[in-house]
Amino acid sequence: MKQTLLSSLKKELEHSFGRKIVSSRDCIQMVEDIYRKTGETVNANTLRRFFGLVKADYPPSSSTITILSRYCGFNSIEEIEHVSAGDHSNADINKEEVLRYMVSLFKNIEVTGNEERTFYPIVEQTIVFLERNPSLIDKFQREIAKTTTGQYYYYEKMPNIDRLNGYFGEGLRHYLRSKASEEGKVFGHSMQVFRDWLTKNNEQLLHHASQIPKPDITPAFPPHILGRFIAARLYQADITGRPADGILADAKKYHAGIKASREDSPFSFPDFELILCEALLLTGHYEDGSEYIWHGKNFLSESGLDKNSSFDLWEDFASFHKEGDPRKKKDYAEKQELNYSFSKKYSAIIKLLSGLNTKRIKVSDKQQLSELIKETGYKKLLSLPVY
Repeated sequence: MKQTLLSSLKKELEHSFGRKIVSSRDCIQMVEDIYRKTGETVNANTLRRFFGLVKADYPPSSSTITILSRYCGFNSIEEIEHVSAGDHSNADINKEEVLRYMVSLFKNIEVTGNEERTFYPIVEQTIVFLERNPSLIDKFQREIAKTTTGQYYYYEKMPNIDRLNGYFGEGLRHYLRSKASEEGKVFGHSMQVFRDWLTKNNEQLLHHASQIPKPDITPAFPPHILGRFIAARLYQADITGRPADGILADAKKYHAGIKASREDSPFSFPDFELILCEALLLTGHYEDGSEYIWHGKNFLSESGLDKNSSFDLWEDFASFHKEGDPRKKKDYAEKQELNYSFSKKYSAIIKLLSGLNTKRIKVSDKQQLSELIKETGYKKLLSLPVY
């Protein structure tokens, strides 16, 4: 088999997995992700050899190649060869048609409630496609920002944190231009405050913080946007050294209202609690952050959805900071719950920071952390107390 074809398959595998494969642990996690998505199994040692982590005396079998191709969304490696080396003389026309189709998926479907589980795979596959076709990103984000469904799901409910310092962050300009309402301004500028906090761009953080209007908080105000608003205030307080007591008090007041409104509403993922626990833990408010983790998991448990949730990632982070607990970490490879698939690199950084609080620090973990920080630009995470 051509070496160039195997190299193309490696790139597709890393695209599908969400990050580069640089350690044995990555291979183990990919094995579980392959099983979760395809129902088929591959030996972790096979992946170690395939990615050059250990010496390979023989090439991968055809059955292994087929499974890996299916994991990437292809029926066979021949399809990957066609994509990689095929005739693209009509590529621009074809991509324009695909772009229209992708935008129409969002444009022609109304937001009728909280349908995260319906839109989750749509947004996920959209991101995979855009990563493979970067020339379409700006035009897609420009058009999708004009649709109500695109604003709600692509930008607000399932933000691509991995690319917040990249094309997703640039897309927020289109979002703000199209959704010039109070809610839109609160969300758009709050997300940019988060980006600037992660990248240690304090000057821009203060600029975007000044652009956030003080919203009129009513029972109808979206909890996921309210969460971003409170989080932005926490990030601003963190860099200015101001006390957060007033912010914490407001958060509890708003949270009480959100909990009351849920009693007569359809199920919705507890975005407010997830966003708040993240911001609180990142800014050093560990007890308060743990409290929102408890509230979020408790709400999910009432619907039988508390297993394998995004709250587990932050619960592990909090426990490692508070206790330095060297217990075996939960395995997130098979979780990929809502809000996680769009943040694979970011989530990997948080997991690595949790692990680095133990006495045994693997060289491969440090290497992977360094590469992920370089890829995302999230330098602030290296200065967290847990590190």
